[in-house]
Formats: sequence, C-alpha cells, structure tokens
Amino acid sequence: MLDLINYGADKIQLFILLTMRTGGLLMTAPIFSHKSIPRRIAVAMTLGLTVVLIPLMSDNALPQNASLIGLIFLCLKEVFVGILIGLVFTIIFLGIRLAGSVVGYQIGFAMVNVMDPNSPTPVSILGEFWYLLATLIFLAINGHHIVIGSLVDSFRLIPLGVATPAGEVGEWFMKYSSFVFILAIKFAAPVIITIFLTEASMGILARTMPQMNIFIVGFPVKIFTGLFMVAVSLPAFSYVLRKVCANLDKELAYLMKIYSVSGAL
Repeated sequence: MLDLINYGADKIQLFILLTMRTGGLLMTAPIFSHKSIPRRIAVAMTLGLTVVLIPLMSDNALPQNASLIGLIFLCLKEVFVGILIGLVFTIIFLGIRLAGSVVGYQIGFAMVNVMDPNSPTPVSILGEFWYLLATLIFLAINGHHIVIGSLVDSFRLIPLGVATPAGEVGEWFMKYSSFVFILAIKFAAPVIITIFLTEASMGILARTMPQMNIFIVGFPVKIFTGLFMVAVSLPAFSYVLRKVCANLDKELAYLMKIYSVSGAL
C-alpha cells in the first residue's frame, strides 16, 4: 500500500512540473500566448500537452522533495525555463513590431496607430501589419511545431527539477535581447534607405527650385514611396524571417546547454 501511495505522489509531482514548464512556454511563445485566445483554450492546450508528454517522462528520476515549499520552488524554476524558451521565439516578433514602428515614423504614420490585445498601448499600423504577416509565415513554415519540439527537447536536455539559473543564463538573455534591434534594422532597412534617398532628393530639389513648397509635396511623396517599398520588399521580409527562424536551433541549443551544465553543477 505504501508503494502505491509513493507511486501516486511521484506521478502527481511529475504532472505538476510538466504543467509548469509547458505553461511557462505557452505564456510567452508567439501565437500560443496571444490574448485573443480564450483562457480556457490556453489552459486546455497546456493540460493537453502535459498529458501527451507524461508517457515520455515517466522514466525520468525526479528530485526527492519532502515539503510543499520545496515543490513550489521547483515549480518556479520550471516556469522560468518555459518562459525563457518561449522568449527565444517572441524576440523575433518584438523586432518585427519595432521595425514597423520605425518605418511608420519615417514615412509619416507616427500618429496612425491601432489597438492590439497583446499590447497595453496602441501600436504602429505597419508594425501590426508586419506582425500579422510574420504570424502567417511562421505558421506556414511550421513554426508552431518548432515551438512544441523545443519543449520536448528541453525535457531531454534539462531534466525536470534539475534546472538552476546561473549567471551565464542572464548574460545570454541580455545579449539575445539586443537581437531585437538587429532584427528591426534588417526588416526596416529597405524602407529606411529608400526614404533617406527620397529626402535627399527632395532637399536637392528644394535648393534648385526654391519656389516649390517642398513640405507640401514631400509628405505624400514619402508616404507613397514608403508604402511602395513595403510592398516591394515583402519577398525580402519573408526571406529574412525564414532565415532567422532557421537559426533558432543554435540559440535554443546554447540555452539548454547552459542550463544542463548549471544543473549538473
């Protein structure tokens, strides 16, 4: 009878820790964490993934835990692991939003904002357009499968209850966060360069034809040129996004390597 009780306790602890890491991932991963998804659906997805993963983790040895406080501490560590893995994917979409804001400001759409359920403040209309486009491309290249695959791999490389955040994890996250600005420049570069050349041309035109009101003429020209380049550069946008998603394996592998080493220590 005692063995049955211990067996049941181990299964409950396994279920709780699996749920914590899975829930942490789905809280931050793109598409899964969108606020338009009802909470009941989000909870159902978390529990569904946990139930599917339990048979894969049944042979893993869990750390001995004799108190509720110890279990809570383990749960917090698992949630943190899931959040970090989800942020690896979310950083890409944050960079795309930032690129849209920069481009919108350059072409004169600084006041043209829309409400987004994922943001507490209005966001740029171009940023929202690129965000939705990136979501469709992400789904087309099976990015949601990559997210779930990274979750499964994390259980193999970072055993449950063993993960211990170290200084290298914080250093990695600070470096990877700067990737937002690099991505924003990559996505916005075609439009930024075109607007710069357009403004330089209008400056030359203003010097050669002083009688022309360049401020009235320049505003619609910048809008037309910027939107034209947004349309023309869509294939480049898709290409850059696919390349960035293809290189996510390196970042995920490095993150899990840091965690596995710190957990072993």
